[in-house]
Amino acid sequence: MATLVGRAVMVGDNVDTDVIAPAEYLLAAEASAEGMETLKRHAFQAVYPGFHEAVRPGDILVAGKNFGLGSHREGANLVLKAFGIQAVVAESIARIFFRNAIALGMPAVALPGVTASVGPGDELELDLEAGRLVNRSRGTTLTFAPLGGPIPEILAAGGLLPLVRRRLAETMRVKMGTRE
Repeated sequence: MATLVGRAVMVGDNVDTDVIAPAEYLLAAEASAEGMETLKRHAFQAVYPGFHEAVRPGDILVAGKNFGLGSHREGANLVLKAFGIQAVVAESIARIFFRNAIALGMPAVALPGVTASVGPGDELELDLEAGRLVNRSRGTTLTFAPLGGPIPEILAAGGLLPLVRRRLAETMRVKMGTRE
């Protein structure tokens, strides 16, 4: 897994999936690229008006406690990917949000103390393999347990579906006798 470097964009505690991706814009986002652009304009509007203008591709989202609680809609994770957010680092992350993030190939790390150690716009270096978040702007480092089990392989593949597709293709080559 590569080390990710990006600018911190921050939200607070108890940000639920309905705030990340308001329900009234989800169907349009699933239907077309134009719909996803509409959803992006309304993402986080209840807690961070103008989020869509502040966030840039390559940013790392830093959040407070209980990030991603609520319904298990993938739209919340998908809109973050559409923004080009590389990873989510939060004080704590709702389990279903975490699972959806990993399944879509987006690293998500629960890291108590992160909001006290990071400010908006800080340059961050997230090393998932070493379990380290370096705030280059402040010269501080926080550590966490590296993501284990199948998670590194899922993230390296770009998500669960790409991993399954790759494995199926490899299996078929073996069964067909075309594996080199």
